[in-house]
Amino acid sequence: SNSQGEYGLREEISKYLTSSRRVRCNPNQIIVSNGFLDSMQLLANMLQKTYKSFAIEEPGYHVAYKAFDGYGYKINKIPLDINGIQIDELKKSNSKLVYITPSHQYPTGVSMPVSKRLELLNWAKEKDAFIIEDDYDSELTYENRPIPSLQGLDKFDRVIYIGTFSKSLSPAMRVNYMVLPTKLMDLYKKSFHFHDSSAVSYTHLTLPTKR
Repeated sequence: SNSQGEYGLREEISKYLTSSRRVRCNPNQIIVSNGFLDSMQLLANMLQKTYKSFAIEEPGYHVAYKAFDGYGYKINKIPLDINGIQIDELKKSNSKLVYITPSHQYPTGVSMPVSKRLELLNWAKEKDAFIIEDDYDSELTYENRPIPSLQGLDKFDRVIYIGTFSKSLSPAMRVNYMVLPTKLMDLYKKSFHFHDSSAVSYTHLTLPTKR
């Protein structure tokens, strides 16, 4: 099987993300992994030669913290305000890699407004930084359309988008996916194409039919 995941599944994920989340991507940018931790550990491994520190929301998701801490990153916990992560505090940390949950902050539930999203994207451009956007429960909305992704606003190719089937289908399936910017996709193909998600191929082949 393809180390990025079965092409048919990646094609359907790309179509869904484009129409529902306004993510700008194609199937060749998508890597399917065996759950969230697997995706985060792959990122931590890929980026450790370039980035030595990792910023995360405080409070934030402990699994993301543990994944990067396990690879020796200095962890900077960035406080929140009523609109999400405090960008001024992020700048003070000097981290060039930040993990956020902008559409539904975990665990507070805060949604980041467009103005702050644009400010964060400008920060990433100026600092040659990357933003890891975890869109973990975007499907779970009942009254309004979900807030479009941060990645969809990104004109600088600085956002790593992460999603999962755990909320919409079942966490037992252990199927997670991420969309890499072009620069990081080149790095993946050059040095990390051997990565094995350990996900079962027949799961990948079956998922595109479950609409």
